[in-house]
Amino acid sequence: MTSSLWLHTDRLSVEVRPDKGADITSITERATGIDILFRTPWGRRDLAGAPVTGDSRTDWLARYGGGWQQLVPHAGPERSIDGVRRGYHGEAAIVSWSVVDADNSRAQLATQLITAPLRLTRTLHLDGPALRVRDTVHNTAEEPVPVMWVQHPGFGAPFIDEHCTISTPARTVLTDAEQPGNAMPPDTRAAFPLVPTADGGTVDLRQVPGPGSRRSVFACLTDLDAGWYTINSPTAGFGIRLEWDTTVLPHAWLWQECHASSGFPWYRRAYVVAIEPANVLPGDPTPACPTRGQAPLLPAGTSWTSDITLSITDLP
Repeated sequence: MTSSLWLHTDRLSVEVRPDKGADITSITERATGIDILFRTPWGRRDLAGAPVTGDSRTDWLARYGGGWQQLVPHAGPERSIDGVRRGYHGEAAIVSWSVVDADNSRAQLATQLITAPLRLTRTLHLDGPALRVRDTVHNTAEEPVPVMWVQHPGFGAPFIDEHCTISTPARTVLTDAEQPGNAMPPDTRAAFPLVPTADGGTVDLRQVPGPGSRRSVFACLTDLDAGWYTINSPTAGFGIRLEWDTTVLPHAWLWQECHASSGFPWYRRAYVVAIEPANVLPGDPTPACPTRGQAPLLPAGTSWTSDITLSITDLP
């Protein structure tokens, strides 16, 4: 059986899964009953029933029910770091976390990783229409460790639809070099929000594509003047604003999957928009972008702390 913590205010209800990565699996605006987070076609299942194939991508996705994950110490396809294989999207989102303390509106959780010498803590605090999340990554070793760190919130229907708009102070879009999706050419740098498309046109990334658009996008928003974005949903009758510290997470990965991708895992069944604060550009280095995938070093015995606030906002 799944094991959840529930936090509540008069405006929000939030579900957290200590048994699976301290994932935030539901953020529900109580007046409308709308859960803003994406849910996978197979749902948020009992982990005892998830398959084990030995392929880290397949196994991670089998445990991915949607929601908001923390990707540490790795994000993206598995790779070898210092002789240790770090699996797809990292260890933190698939291991069990301990509940240190919890009440109706606040919870603190912690875990210790194996594939990197890291101790993680997560504190969640609901304050009216705002969810405040503080994550700390501490290096317990006596040597520096390369650490990728990506916050992975995905938003879905009924909050997301073709009437939604995105605002952000990002100045640059960098498309993925290997899997940019079907909308934009690979390894391309452009000024946000008007980005060239693979067919020679342009796309305005401020407008969310609809479920029937068959669009897929994987890119990165960077050159941020400040760490925030909004998604306004006229259909839901409210919006969200997510704010974070760009000195810790200077980029934001952009993922859109709108019933576009055939084959495993989506089989054209997923409709999700994700904007993911990150400390690294996605992918491996390319001639056009040699800094891709270069994980920063966390010095011995030190910590990084990320403060993120997600707020429900009223529309004008």
